[in-house]
Amino acid sequence: MKALLGSTLLLILLTLPLAAQPGPDRGFRPDSRPDPRPERIAQALQLTEVQKASIQGIRAKHHPGLILRRDAVQHARIDLRTALQDAATPEPRLRALYDKAAAARFDLILAQRSLRLEVQAVLSPEQRAKATELREHLRHRSRNAGPGLNPTGRP
Repeated sequence: MKALLGSTLLLILLTLPLAAQPGPDRGFRPDSRPDPRPERIAQALQLTEVQKASIQGIRAKHHPGLILRRDAVQHARIDLRTALQDAATPEPRLRALYDKAAAARFDLILAQRSLRLEVQAVLSPEQRAKATELREHLRHRSRNAGPGLNPTGRP
């Protein structure tokens, strides 16, 4: 019994990084207002109209695939969570479900990377450097956000 409990706790701990990862639709706003971030980023990077149109096309091209992959990640996580809650689920089944969830997450990461690389190809070297600087700044801000705060620091 202790071994089963220990294995279950270990698998739960291993799934936490999957749950902490953001999905591709960070810009979704339930109130239907447009997300102001793309315009602020475009201003910060001093994108030309041609670059803006190109990036918008790249994002539109990748959007359906990102949605499918995000859904696959969510379904794999649900399947794993459900199996973890059932004490009768054998460990090999749990491992298979975990591997499926991890593979789905990795597929999403690769799709996001592909999108990012295509966008970076549109940017000048100076814009790429500025984009990297902005990403690091946002990453630092999100790490320092207190409990209950979103990465912007607002409740």
